[in-house]
Amino acid sequence: MGVEPRYTTDTGLDIGDDFIDTLHDLDVRLGVKIAKFIADKVDTITPNSLVSHVIPGLVMDDYNEPVTFALEIIKLKEFNVMLSDLELVNMDEYLDLINLNKKTNGINQSKYS
Repeated sequence: MGVEPRYTTDTGLDIGDDFIDTLHDLDVRLGVKIAKFIADKVDTITPNSLVSHVIPGLVMDDYNEPVTFALEIIKLKEFNVMLSDLELVNMDEYLDLINLNKKTNGINQSKYS
C-alpha cells in the first residue's frame, strides 16, 4: 500500500504566486467569501488566448463592511483557467472596473454579502 495524493481530481484551476500571496494576508473567512465569488464567476468568462480578464469583486466582511478587490483571470480554454492575481482595491477603483467591464463582459455582481 503506497502513499496516494489526498485529492485526485483536477479542478482545472491554476493559481499564480501573486494570488496566493494576497490570500495569505487575508482573514480566512474573507478568503472563503472571495473563493465563493470566484467559483461563481469563473464559468461566465469567455476563453481568450490573447488577453487576461480583470474582474471587480465585492464581498462583505464579518463586520458588514464592503471589501473590494480586482481579480485577474486568464482563461485559455474551457477547462484551463489561471487565477493570476488578486488585489484589494479601494471603492473608486472598484467602480472604475465595473464601468470598464460593462463595456466588455458585464461581470460585476456578487451575491456573497
